[in-house]
Parts: sequence; structure tokens; C-alpha cells
Amino acid sequence: MPDNPEVSVVIVTWNSGGEITRCVSSVIEYSGNINTEIIIVDNNSSDNTKEKLDELNTSSGKKLTLIFNADNKGFTKACNQGMKISKGESIFLLNPDTELTDGSLDILTSKLNSEKSYGAVAPKLVNEDGTIQKSCRTFPEYADMFFEMTLLSSVFPQSKVFSRWKMNYFDHDSEREADQPMAAALLIQKSVAEEIGFFDERYKMFFNDVDFCKKISDSGYKIIFCPEAKVIHTKGVSIYKDRENMIRIWNQDCAEYFGKHHKNFMLQDLLSAGLKLTGILRILLYKLKK
Repeated sequence: MPDNPEVSVVIVTWNSGGEITRCVSSVIEYSGNINTEIIIVDNNSSDNTKEKLDELNTSSGKKLTLIFNADNKGFTKACNQGMKISKGESIFLLNPDTELTDGSLDILTSKLNSEKSYGAVAPKLVNEDGTIQKSCRTFPEYADMFFEMTLLSSVFPQSKVFSRWKMNYFDHDSEREADQPMAAALLIQKSVAEEIGFFDERYKMFFNDVDFCKKISDSGYKIIFCPEAKVIHTKGVSIYKDRENMIRIWNQDCAEYFGKHHKNFMLQDLLSAGLKLTGILRILLYKLKK
């Protein structure tokens, strides 16, 4: 591990044996001139993730910091484990189903350090075929959830009213300030992460990044979407391994977010009812497709 790393790459794994080698190898290959440390926290994987990590640690030419949890602590707590022991000036949160591209980390680091007001920067996420994943969102409000549940956001994807939350109207080709880029790949100033208290551990897996970005924004820092930097993302790999449970956790974390940031007992009750109904429908549809 570098004594004074510029960037600490933090990756949380859970049954990620099929993806983690490509992810870590890309970080090592495309770190460029950036002095990095790689911290991997495994949430008690039951596949060959541990063996893959041990192999990488001995054969990759780079010493990894590996934490093997005895139980699944959840994504949020595991992220905090990695972030809190990091030594870099910035923290690069990276999903195990991502791969860096040439120059991406250099571009992101340069952008983050270019303005004191920048708390975090995010790359353009692309599929393996190079097509864009729409990864920027605004902070959600009750109306946005209603438009999602009634599918109005899908019927009118270019509408800045019905599709406000997921920003389907944004082409993701231009740099801009963004409320909440997807945290599958997010570079954060370590000092900012410490100032805002890292991830709120009341969230198990989802909306932790929404809450995290909101805390960054509420503290007066900007989050910048930087499309010059590209990261390949195989979207939803971990989620689809336990789809039914992920739907339930998503609903719980969504309700938690609105309870924290948008206290309104009547609307909260309506949201909870809507989440319960749509959760049942989503699980049924998933089972029918199996």
C-alpha cells in the first residue's frame, strides 16, 4: 500500500467472483500517474470471491487491503468500513461490476482538484457496447415517486416534469453540476466525506448514495458530472443475484429517505402504501419471468 496515496479506491464485494478480477485489473492498469491504494471489503461472499481476491493480492503486483467480514454487514456499512480506513486525499467508490478506461481516473482527479467547491465528481457510465447509461438524477420528491409508480415517467421520458427525478431528458454528453450521480463510480474529497459523516447507516443498500450526495450539497459543495471520463458498468449484477430481497430493501430504504428528508405523515403513508403495492407487482413480474 502506498504510504501517501492520492486516491483510495474502495470496492465492496458480495459474490462478485465473476467481476472482481476485471475491476481490480482495470484500476491497476489505468491508474496512470495517480498514486492509489485499493481497499476491498467483502460481505461474506459464498462464491469464489475470496479466492479471486487472494489471487489478485499475490499475482497482480499491487498490494491490496482486504477486509473479509464474517457476516454480510450490508453495502452501506461495508462502504464506511473502507472509507474510514482510507489514507488518500480522495476516495473513489467503485462497484465490482465496473471497469476503468484509459485516462478516466486522471480526468476525474484533475477535475475534483480544480475547484475548492467541488465535493465529488462522477464519470459517464457506459455499457460494454459503449452505449450510455443515464446515471444522473435529481433529489427525489413525492411527486417523482408518484410519476414512477404510475409509469408517467416512462410514458413521457423527455418531460422535465414527469421524468424530473431520473433525468431521462439529459443526454449525458455534457459536463454539468448534478444532484446525484450514480455512486457505482464516484470520486469524493476525503475531507468532505469526513465532514458530512460518511454514509448514513440507516440505509442498507439503496438511497445511501442519494442521502450522501444530499449531505454534500447541503454542506455547500458541488457535485460535477464529467463525461470526459468513462467507466464501463455492467448494471445491476449484484442486485439480480437476489432480486426479490433487493426489491424489498429498495422500498425500505426509499421510505427511510423520505422519512428523513421530507417529513409529511400523510404523504409518507401514501408512499408506503404505493411502495408495498408496486413491490408486490415487481416481485410477481420477476417470478413470472424466471
